[in-house]
Amino acid sequence: MNTAPTRVVVCDDYPVFARGVAAVLRGRDELWVQVAPDPPGGMTDVDGADVLVVGLDSDVRGVWESCDHLSGILGESPPGIVLLLPGRSEFEMTAAATVGASAVLARTASAAAVAEAVLAVVEGRTLVAAGMAERMLADFAGMLRRRREAAGVDLSKREQQVLELVAEGRSNRDIAGELHISDHTVKNHVRRILEKLGAGSRTEAVVIAARVGLVVVGQGSWSPSARRA
Repeated sequence: MNTAPTRVVVCDDYPVFARGVAAVLRGRDELWVQVAPDPPGGMTDVDGADVLVVGLDSDVRGVWESCDHLSGILGESPPGIVLLLPGRSEFEMTAAATVGASAVLARTASAAAVAEAVLAVVEGRTLVAAGMAERMLADFAGMLRRRREAAGVDLSKREQQVLELVAEGRSNRDIAGELHISDHTVKNHVRRILEKLGAGSRTEAVVIAARVGLVVVGQGSWSPSARRA
């Protein structure tokens, strides 16, 4: 009795990388491999894939945006997902969890390791590469710590408004116009927000704020191409 091959769709932030991964996977007779025409953040559907191999190479903001986008197109019967992460932030593992990844590897993983992860997903197993599991535990531990700390974060009403607009990717000038205050005042608010959240940048502040429930990120409100002040 013949068994239909498992359909694997590979998408990546860089098409050359996707084609390289696909070339290796095509060496397995049990897999039918296709390269998606669009990067992860631009896909409109998963094209009937049994397994979706997703390669991301961006900062944590971009990783979250791509995972959020993919979550919105997976449908009721999503494929198994093999996620290749750049490993630049512990928050990436939380993004992997939100998209329902069955296997998580570093982007630097060998082609053989990627093939092994695909086969593991086909068999219904989960696989987290060495080092990535530790990163996930560190992420969740950090999340719990920040939740405790957030209870003591006392943002003023205006600071909360500014934070929410920062989370939408708005520039200082945009925020000033929205709230009818000066650019200088916005900069002071942003500085105090960073201090209160213990963040080193606007992006980190938004990520921390989202993790502790101070803002809601996603559903198109946080754009990777948003301008920075």
